[in-house]
Amino acid sequence: MSPPTPGARRESYSGFFRAWGIGLVGGGLASWAGIPLAWMLGPLFAAMLISLAGISLSMPSPLRIGSRGMVGMLLGSAVTPETFERVSQWPFSLMLMVLGLLLMSVLTASYYRCIGGFDRLSAVSASLPGAISNIPAIAIRMGANGPKVVLSHLARVTLVIMVVPPLYMAWQGLDAGLERGNPTSWNLLGEHLWILPAALPAGFLARRLSLPVPEMIGPMIAASILSLMGYRLALPEWLLAGTFLVLGTTIGARFYRMPLSLLVGTGRHALLATLVTLATAVAVAVVMHTVLGVPLAVALLAVIPGGLAEMALLAAALGVDPVFVTFHQIARSILLNALAPFVLRLFGGRSG
Repeated sequence: MSPPTPGARRESYSGFFRAWGIGLVGGGLASWAGIPLAWMLGPLFAAMLISLAGISLSMPSPLRIGSRGMVGMLLGSAVTPETFERVSQWPFSLMLMVLGLLLMSVLTASYYRCIGGFDRLSAVSASLPGAISNIPAIAIRMGANGPKVVLSHLARVTLVIMVVPPLYMAWQGLDAGLERGNPTSWNLLGEHLWILPAALPAGFLARRLSLPVPEMIGPMIAASILSLMGYRLALPEWLLAGTFLVLGTTIGARFYRMPLSLLVGTGRHALLATLVTLATAVAVAVVMHTVLGVPLAVALLAVIPGGLAEMALLAAALGVDPVFVTFHQIARSILLNALAPFVLRLFGGRSG
């Protein structure tokens, strides 16, 4: 592969600085307005508007990977001996989650096929609430309608992240603080910040062991061990805000050069299909709460299919049993990414 040209490097740098500038402005305005999780939702919305206007934004891959590592360290630091008190419930809650995934996929695929007018393969592809990159890539190689499938998954993740935190905070009567329930510190250097460099070798080892989402799971395991030993990481507020900013801006930047006709036409179906998915997730969470006694807020974040890192970070930020939530979100991601090719071949059929 030839090295990037000076022009390409300059464009990459300008896209990076634009992304940070837009993220800072969006986060600052959202924080000033008192919007929940301002440093994620503000950059997300601002980056989405700028990207739809035809201005490219880019976050370098090391920065995106680093933000996932930060999420892993944050989640691992929430692990305490009390975390494992309800492990005996997890097999049953996993079964309910799998049944819920099956139900929401069937209902959403039916909507896309019967009302949205998607071909069969695209409808099934758009309905599988897995990774925003892996499943669309597999489906497109098999002949699905790429723009429709990509927008459907992007809309699902974006809507979940933009809607869930405000509704949760309104429901629980919480303020819009960033640090709610989070192992954070107002100290400029946080607490036990020396733990952070462990994320790099932990992520490398997780990748060598072929663990899922190694850049997040490796640091999470390392931070969990250190937390159980009594060294609990507390991120400074500025570092946590930066992690939110990177994740939010990265999602918003995906809307770059999206045709307005696609956004309006397919977007309205993606919106309604996402509401079907969310309604199904709420029903599954209520069953999980009623049958297993899992707190309803915890059950909701465990089964709502947003992005893996994003949902885990929301759980940590909102103080909603992040280990339980992350465990179920990881299980969902592994299951769907492993089964997606077989499901698409079996039920997608020919694109017609």
